[in-house]
Amino acid sequence: MPSGWVRWMLEQFEFPFEVVYPQRLDAGNLKSQFDVLIFVDGGIPGTGGGGAGQGGGGFGGGPPADLPDNLKATTGRVTAEKTIPQLKSFLEAGGRVVTIGSSIALAQHLGLPVGDYLVERTPEGRVRSIPREKFYIPASLLEVAVNTGATSALGMENKTIVMFDESPVMRLAPDAEARGVKPVAWFASASPLRSGWAWGQTYLEGGIAMAEARVGQGTLYLFGPEITFRSQPHGTYKFLFNSLYGR
Repeated sequence: MPSGWVRWMLEQFEFPFEVVYPQRLDAGNLKSQFDVLIFVDGGIPGTGGGGAGQGGGGFGGGPPADLPDNLKATTGRVTAEKTIPQLKSFLEAGGRVVTIGSSIALAQHLGLPVGDYLVERTPEGRVRSIPREKFYIPASLLEVAVNTGATSALGMENKTIVMFDESPVMRLAPDAEARGVKPVAWFASASPLRSGWAWGQTYLEGGIAMAEARVGQGTLYLFGPEITFRSQPHGTYKFLFNSLYGR
């Protein structure tokens, strides 16, 4: 469904595009075919082997036996084994990849200095995701600070509102900037809620909502919040459109 809304947006603003399926991605030679690849929430598998991104679109375990021949090319899954190396090659050759929501997991697949901000250490010393009884923010509007000098933030104000729907939040390693990763937007306040409700919103303070990363000659855009949510948040369209134009 998120892919369909993005397709509708691209049609309305007259961006030429085509829908790409896992088999074509796995075949490689992507830079000769595309300038930018967009992965909406759920498009990239998580590094833990599960989660929303596990599917990556299409059918798992091969297509149904009665599937018409003209649809067989639409089957398959985005995988760490076959697809991620092709995306890495695409980036290194100068391509641009836009990831939204859970698809920002691509940064970890590529070994970039990007981690999960919403974690805590238990009394036993184990690191875990902050449990829901402490932190839960479904489909609410939050304020973030913006690095207006970033390529994807051109034309934005220094603060903006984003749709946060159990979205991932990043922690950048101390050497991130030296390795080509820079923040685009972050939670500068312990109370970023502007509409809706947020349980445990103080955990967000200091977390990175969006980032850009140089990978070879290309750029990976990491947008944790739902910047294209059902084509409604026009205030954050610029992040996507700037990424498509590049610079």
